[in-house]
Amino acid sequence: MNCPKCGNVVAERRNRCEVCGKNIAVYRKTFRLSNSYYNRGLEKAQVRDLTGAVLMLKKSLEINKRNTDARNLLGLVFFEMGETVAALSEWVISKHFQANDNQADEYMEKLQHNPSKLDAMNQAIKKYNIALDSAKQGNDDMAILQLKKVVSLNPHFIRAYQLLALVYMRNEELERARRCLAKAGKIDFTNTQTLRYSAELSKMMGGNDKEKSSHTREEKYLGESEVKGISPISSYKEEKPNIMPWVHMVLGVLVGIAVVAILVVPTVKKNAKAEYEKEQLDFSSELNVQLANISSLETQIESLQATIDEQQAKLDQSKESITDKQAYAAMFTAVNSYLELMKKSSPSEAELLTVADQIRSVAADLITDTQGLALLNGMKEEIYPEIYEYASSLGQQSFESERYEEAYEQLLAAYDYNPKYDYTLYYLGRTCQKLNDTEGAVKYYNLLLTDCPKSSFVDYAESRLQEISQ
Repeated sequence: MNCPKCGNVVAERRNRCEVCGKNIAVYRKTFRLSNSYYNRGLEKAQVRDLTGAVLMLKKSLEINKRNTDARNLLGLVFFEMGETVAALSEWVISKHFQANDNQADEYMEKLQHNPSKLDAMNQAIKKYNIALDSAKQGNDDMAILQLKKVVSLNPHFIRAYQLLALVYMRNEELERARRCLAKAGKIDFTNTQTLRYSAELSKMMGGNDKEKSSHTREEKYLGESEVKGISPISSYKEEKPNIMPWVHMVLGVLVGIAVVAILVVPTVKKNAKAEYEKEQLDFSSELNVQLANISSLETQIESLQATIDEQQAKLDQSKESITDKQAYAAMFTAVNSYLELMKKSSPSEAELLTVADQIRSVAADLITDTQGLALLNGMKEEIYPEIYEYASSLGQQSFESERYEEAYEQLLAAYDYNPKYDYTLYYLGRTCQKLNDTEGAVKYYNLLLTDCPKSSFVDYAESRLQEISQ
């Protein structure tokens, strides 16, 4: 154990620091008590008593706020309960108290380097808040739709299951509420809110059963009394026919028909006509927009084709070197692929990447005429912004699979598509480290710090630079 005053190591059985003379008996007892609560929290977390684990770990941190093991475990418990923000907060505080050799680094890195999962959790939190507002306003249908999306995005979000169960209970869909509470109970066996809602749900379901049985007994008793009250018929007397009920029924039908004809039918026709005219107008507007887009694309294709023909004629007449001809040939191949791509309404990312690689392979310094350079730059401005994120993700996948040579080539291409994308710069630095290219790693980490000062990777880049400099 280290002395809290001077930081020197103190032997296990000594209660006073040999360097500064500080009495650490109370500190040692506090440290042991904090660890005791941490062990209890760990035991409860292992048997999925997450609520109990949170209580024990919070007590441990109240006694010793620098117990990073307890704080990291508390973050894991929060993450298992679907509380992503609370988990990240605990890990960040843990990192503040213990900058090196901290398990929180691994947790945060795994979460931050999976953008799709992090985005899904953020969307789940936003939809939960929308559902909560809708439930408070009495819009239960919207709340149920949003909460179903929430639990599909984050299946461990206990509070979403609890709110969904409450909405179902308010709409008397008791069986669905029971299933929601059962799912929440599987995540945390002793959650107080879940147990309280389950008890209330049991009362509601038990009350329905008692009401049904009461109705059954009343119907049975009523039937028996009616049977006992029947007496034999002493004589037969023919009653006179009463036509008034039939007259009333006919009058009611006629009045109903008149109301429908006078009030309902004109309104329905008016609404149907207005809706039809609106749909027709929307369709006409959309059709005009599509026709204008088609006309614009056709004009652009014709212009590009004319430029290609002109450049091809110049190339055929010129006596440039073989290298120049190869550059123009690569450019024409890229332009043809670009034109084919423009004919498609929704090209895939793989198709965009193929065209981008062809554009990137063109040696721009060998294109001497201004029109050719303008055409090449125009294609870059059109394609590169659409594909740099996808190209960077391919490089990240190769890096994670330890194919570092392949990752370097893919990330270098992504860097050409967007030299200021923080994901690309960070993983280029990591890849160069893995390939023992220290100079390249320093270059890309410094570019990240310079070009992307607000990126979430800034702290990691600085840490990597410190590792390299040691």
